[in-house]
Amino acid sequence: MSVSSDQSVQKKWIALFVVWILHGVVALWQFLSLPSEGLSIQRMGMLGLLLAWIIFAVFLAFSAFRQLRWLNDLLVKINRSSTRDAVFITSVLVLFIRISLMFLLGLAAQTPEFRYGAYAERLSPFLDLLAFVAFEIAALNLFFVFREGSEYVGLIKSISAKLFIGLGLIGVVVLYISKTDMGIAPIYKGDWARGLPAVPLLEWQILLAVLFCIGTVLAEVDGRLLKIPRLDLWIALAVWVATVGLWLSQPTVPNASALEPREPNYEIYPFIDAHTYDKFAQSVLIGNGFGPNEIPQRPLYIVFLVFMHTVVGQNYENVIALQTLFFAAFPVVLYLFGKEFFGRPVGISLALLAALRDFTSNLVSPITGNISYSKLYLSEIPTAICLILFLLIGIRWIKSGFPLYLGFLLGGVLGIGMLNRTQVVVALPVLLFFAFILQPKKLLSIIKGTLPMLAVIALIVAPWLWRNWQMTGKIIFDNPASQTANLALRYNRLNGEDVDILQKPGESNSEYNDRMVAMANHAMSVNSQGIFKAIASSFINHGINNILLFPLRNDLASPAELLTPTTPFWQQWEGRPNISQSLLLAFYVFLFSLGVATACQRNGWLGLLPLMVNLAYNLWTSIALLSGQRFMLSMDWSIAMYDLLGLFALLSIFFYALENGRAKILKWYEMNAVSSSPIIQNKKWPQYVFAGLMFFAVGASLPLSEMSFPQRYPTLGQNQPADLTLLSSLAQADLEPACQKLAESNGLEIVRGRALYPRFYAAGDGETFTDSAGYKKVDEGRLVFDLLGQRNHRVIFPMSQSPEFFPNASDVTIWFDKNESPWFVLVEQGDSQRFYVSDAVCK
Repeated sequence: MSVSSDQSVQKKWIALFVVWILHGVVALWQFLSLPSEGLSIQRMGMLGLLLAWIIFAVFLAFSAFRQLRWLNDLLVKINRSSTRDAVFITSVLVLFIRISLMFLLGLAAQTPEFRYGAYAERLSPFLDLLAFVAFEIAALNLFFVFREGSEYVGLIKSISAKLFIGLGLIGVVVLYISKTDMGIAPIYKGDWARGLPAVPLLEWQILLAVLFCIGTVLAEVDGRLLKIPRLDLWIALAVWVATVGLWLSQPTVPNASALEPREPNYEIYPFIDAHTYDKFAQSVLIGNGFGPNEIPQRPLYIVFLVFMHTVVGQNYENVIALQTLFFAAFPVVLYLFGKEFFGRPVGISLALLAALRDFTSNLVSPITGNISYSKLYLSEIPTAICLILFLLIGIRWIKSGFPLYLGFLLGGVLGIGMLNRTQVVVALPVLLFFAFILQPKKLLSIIKGTLPMLAVIALIVAPWLWRNWQMTGKIIFDNPASQTANLALRYNRLNGEDVDILQKPGESNSEYNDRMVAMANHAMSVNSQGIFKAIASSFINHGINNILLFPLRNDLASPAELLTPTTPFWQQWEGRPNISQSLLLAFYVFLFSLGVATACQRNGWLGLLPLMVNLAYNLWTSIALLSGQRFMLSMDWSIAMYDLLGLFALLSIFFYALENGRAKILKWYEMNAVSSSPIIQNKKWPQYVFAGLMFFAVGASLPLSEMSFPQRYPTLGQNQPADLTLLSSLAQADLEPACQKLAESNGLEIVRGRALYPRFYAAGDGETFTDSAGYKKVDEGRLVFDLLGQRNHRVIFPMSQSPEFFPNASDVTIWFDKNESPWFVLVEQGDSQRFYVSDAVCK
């Protein structure tokens, strides 16, 4: 590279230096246009810098025009590999830092407390100048590099074509959204919160994942890492150990699903859906099974809770510690899938982001809602694990020609996932569709490979179906009442109608379900077009929220917000981005599209498989008019993976532009070229039998768990002597004579059971985020707990002061009057017992 070697080259250098002069003039004009109060030292210094740059650029242009030797010598030195690499790296870093500062300063300027706005404004002309020059240097370097690497033109064109197709499709959707507000506007009044984005990945987490990605590439190219026997096993073990250590390093932060400790026991107790799942588990533990005529959702997770309580007892933190050992498999399977899908760098980065996001979710849980992570009694993480394993095995099943044993394993994983969350079944038709698209001539092999899959699914779910048939006389997989009640409620809300979805006294489950179905059908017949539009809006909302997995901030109160948010900035999204947010969203869309294009370039049509399963899973959720937050967790990892692939593609370009990095990145791609179909050896029948027994045991654990625990609180008619003992305990209680006479005359009903999650609220106290009876703020002191045993319901026991002794999961005897109001409660655990009198009686 020199000025004098070619007249055309000389003209190009002169043109570049003239452009730099113009940059300097524009920057000087911007600086002089800023309001000022006179010539300060800082202003004079900035003015001097800009003038110096203009003079320097003029001197370069003059030297190029006169073909001065010193400039030729300088350009020759710069053209050396090490120097050119340093210039390119510096240019990219300057450009990255300037863009980052632009966004950060723009966010901070929205905060009244921001003190450095004036300094940032004065520096912006010079920083913009540096950014433009850095961009031009980097662009020129890339131009020369790719002009020399003509053998990769075909590859670049192929990826670019896929990229433009993806961007075009997303562009059409964006245009449609901008015209209709689909996916942005609330579906109906008060329902916007259902469409909020989930807890996003933070900027430092993404940057750390990129560094891990680069480190893994360099380690693999070095070669010594690959010499380690069973490398992936050791990496998977390291990921699991690191995840367990990270997640257990912080205690559970109280939130809406894990209520903060309070009197009388100062323990964390589950709430909302977590509360529901654990109540079913507690019902199993006292010998009542899942409850009379109950078909709970997420039955396998409930059995998992039963197992954990059996092992570690009732303490919430102990249960979470044990759960963490299992849930830490989430980043592990993400590593395995990422490695299979593209390579170890992507797998390790994806696992890291999953572990860090869970860590952040715990920290921000008090300021957000409806999220799921490892410290809650929720089923989204095990659902994600099943889906990832299904896709991992499914890709190998397709690549290896549909062997029977992999089909057998696919059925087992999917069957287990269905018992955890029914909608995972959508992954099956998507996988079969891709199998046919990729190998249409092997239809018979696909069918043969699918048969063992279906057989194992039937084997796993058969015990559950048998249990439900014994109870209802019908083949039922999931609780129809819970599903249809949600549809009836939401579909009628679209028509502006609020319907009663509570089960009426004396109404059987079958009658209740029929009434809910009739309500939903009525709503659909009245406004089928509106319901279809609402489902489509919910589905589009899922897609928008998937893009927002990378952060989109409105402001920045302090730099500490970048590490741990103190405000839920992701919930401030209302679908109306400003200019800087629009630019950032455009970059996220580009990154995602580039990732999809890169995945398809490596894997062909299989590169779209995770995306299609994501869309199918979200569509199922959208039919119930639910979207956002924890409903996305089980599959939004796929979007993070495509974003990482987009970043990896940009990193590949960066490495390729370096003289000292090109050989490394090309060697990595050569080492990780798509291999031929793996050879799956035929398994012998004992292996099928063993795996089948394991899968059947998982399915059988549901009805067996109901038979494994003796009934702790038999009904009153079964044990009359115990009733006499309880009556005598009331007679011996230290009651006022008038109160004793009043109790005897009212014929109180005695109920025994287990008291769960006791929480005391003083008068005027309560939870601010719920209207649930007992928990919301009222002008009465009360003890609230759940009763399971001879009667199952929430007990609100009026009392002005917290009881001194009322352990969680203790045995209680409660005296109810004819209005089902509690009068007395006897609490027992071990050799200790206390007797309490309601403040509402015997006054």
